[in-house]
Amino acid sequence: MTQSLREVWQYRGLIGNFANREIKGKYKGSLLGSAWSLINPLATLATYSLVFGFILRFPTPVAGNGTLQSFPIYLFTALVVWNFFHAVTTSGMGALVGAGPLLRKIHFPPFAPVMGSALAVLNQTAIEFGLLVVVYLVVQNISWTILLVPVLLLLLGAFALGLGMLLAIVNARFRDVAYIVTVLLGLLFYASPIIYPITLVTDLYAAHPWLRIYEYNPITSFVESFRAVLWHLDFPGWGRLAYLTVLSLVVLAVGWTFFQRKAADVSEEL
Repeated sequence: MTQSLREVWQYRGLIGNFANREIKGKYKGSLLGSAWSLINPLATLATYSLVFGFILRFPTPVAGNGTLQSFPIYLFTALVVWNFFHAVTTSGMGALVGAGPLLRKIHFPPFAPVMGSALAVLNQTAIEFGLLVVVYLVVQNISWTILLVPVLLLLLGAFALGLGMLLAIVNARFRDVAYIVTVLLGLLFYASPIIYPITLVTDLYAAHPWLRIYEYNPITSFVESFRAVLWHLDFPGWGRLAYLTVLSLVVLAVGWTFFQRKAADVSEEL
């Protein structure tokens, strides 16, 4: 573990360069540039709010301040979490394949572009979370529980990065993986309480044994934890925090170990 951290620290400059290149290249050539960082999530939020909040009228629980009951804010809280997880998990695959020509010419650790892409995602996430916090301040739904957001974000980042490193290696050998992951993440999105409150499922299927699997779905746990501290202004519970901590560290350790063992084998195939 110490050796791994030392290696990452040694190449921090290179990881930062990959992150900068990713951020600068993302909206290169577009007329509105970085404004798309706000336009894209807001457009998605407007679409889901219209369909699920206005047309289908999904119920919205009352927030922690006892008065707020806005479906767009409730939805945006979960969408920010999902966007971060989705972007970190999938960006590593493209980053490793994209760095292939450079890897054949210059020697550098293959984890640098993968970590750089994850770091670049933080830029977008910071904008979205910043906007979310401002909204909660304006509607006066805020408490000390907001201090837990960086902790949850760190755990979610570790979980997504570990998964992303594992997928990046498998995708480097079998390019179909990127397409399969897109399909599976689409299923996971609707199998998690992002666009609907979790009570829609738990109330309807309380007697079904598979409900435990649904509740222990990592994305369900992360979304519910973020909603607990930001929407309900509650502590998510020591049991859930312990579960997310162990899960994130295990996935990160497995992803890192697998990546380091297989990276040399796939470098020639990139």
